[in-house]
Amino acid sequence: MLPGSQNRICLSCHETQSGMDRQVRDGRLSASAQPGKIADQLSQPFTHPLSDQAFSRHEQGVVVCTSCHSPHRTSTGRDMALGDELGKMISTRDPSRFEYELCESCHGHQGVSTRSLLDISRLFDPNSRSYHPVKAPVVESSPSVDPDLTGREIGCTHCHGSSNPDGPGGLHGSAVQYLLRTGYTTVDGEGESVETYQLCYVCHRRELVILSDLFPEHGRHIVTERTSCATCHNAHGSVENRALIRFGEETILSGVAPSLTTGRLAFESELPGEGTCYLTCHGFDHGPETYVSGTAGFELQPPTPAIGPGRPEPDIRPASPKEIGPLREKEVD
Repeated sequence: MLPGSQNRICLSCHETQSGMDRQVRDGRLSASAQPGKIADQLSQPFTHPLSDQAFSRHEQGVVVCTSCHSPHRTSTGRDMALGDELGKMISTRDPSRFEYELCESCHGHQGVSTRSLLDISRLFDPNSRSYHPVKAPVVESSPSVDPDLTGREIGCTHCHGSSNPDGPGGLHGSAVQYLLRTGYTTVDGEGESVETYQLCYVCHRRELVILSDLFPEHGRHIVTERTSCATCHNAHGSVENRALIRFGEETILSGVAPSLTTGRLAFESELPGEGTCYLTCHGFDHGPETYVSGTAGFELQPPTPAIGPGRPEPDIRPASPKEIGPLREKEVD
């Protein structure tokens, strides 16, 4: 019974101020209403797909506003309080469900029972070997995680959403690829900086990622070899590997191939700070290459306190972490 496609109906109020003013003049919208304006987000380089001509989310193969929102109902303060109590984000369409359930309605929900690349639920499943804490707290937390965040859960929109912190929330559009809220470079060669991995450094302490003996070779790979975090890690999770390592699963990455010696593309590790890689990368055959905890071989200038002034806020807002100094390689005896 809509007079036009759902997309156009919603945007008649939510696109621009002039459109909203027109709805007020026509008596369709209260003058006190403050609908979020998402025109700027929909004009970003990366946007969530929307079906222009569809009327309902029940039409096959379409994505419309009601795929994620309920126009006749919104999440209340009570719903949000329950979400805070449970440590989970609440669905924007159905406040009786969690945010990740809404996302999985399109992005898969079979968990570790599937190897489909379109079903990311297998990577968040608590039965997987390692995962970001979207469905449940992690069993083995990374030592680089800010202590204030240890044991907490996050939602999909902690990482994905608008790159404009002053605009409406939600997965409408972003200036960052993959609809990320802030910088995360997934290709090799750009070099390490606060801006390059700003998304990671909101939660993970940069000085520990690069310097800690629990992450041997991190500094060499990220700083010297200019390797992206995404080359080795799947930010969602890993069904079989510790530490979100992607090798041996669906990895098809430029510059990474099976070991020339063994023919394997795999990662084996039982404890933090140690592991064995079977692969060929940055021109070297690891067939295998084993590492253990040891001297990182890098230092930050100037030093940064672990907690307190100089640290980014331990929430997941897209605030810029404070620049903590350039990295430089030092001589190691």
